Amino acid sequence: MEFEYKKYKILGNLIYGYFYLCFTIFISVFILRKSVLEWVDFQSFKIFPVIIPIFIFSFLTYLFLGTALIRRKYYLQNLKEEAKINILGQQIIIFDKQSRKEKEIDFSKVKAVELYYSWNSNAFSSDLGYSKIILENSEPPILITQNNIDQYHIYKIFKNKVTVNKSRFANNL
Repeated sequence: MEFEYKKYKILGNLIYGYFYLCFTIFISVFILRKSVLEWVDFQSFKIFPVIIPIFIFSFLTYLFLGTALIRRKYYLQNLKEEAKINILGQQIIIFDKQSRKEKEIDFSKVKAVELYYSWNSNAFSSDLGYSKIILENSEPPILITQNNIDQYHIYKIFKNKVTVNKSRFANNL
């Protein structure tokens, strides 16, 4: 496990993201209010200096708050389930932490595998990748976050069953 989701870090990231959201709304309202009140003196060349800060702070809010919300989903997923792979027994072992039951799935029951990598290599979003294992017989798919089992290990085992292999900044579950 490369990265451990910690509740206090996720809460800190959420607070930081909501702070950026409030600041972005405040700046946007302030700039737009000033533009509307001084509309008579407002020239068209001043529109870019007005719009650029709004876009920059909106983008930063998306980055901070968006990744914090995605990381929270990963944390909640890891609270529910833990996955292990038994290569010798050719099985995926899913441990449901809430009901304390273990489910063993044979490799032969895997219909397809979707891998979603996080292309960023820094701590900001490098942990936001997951694997989706689709099973036969219309069973619900298994979601395995990157800190549970790395996608590379799953790729090595299920090379011929990988149908989706995407790399994004952050992947929503």
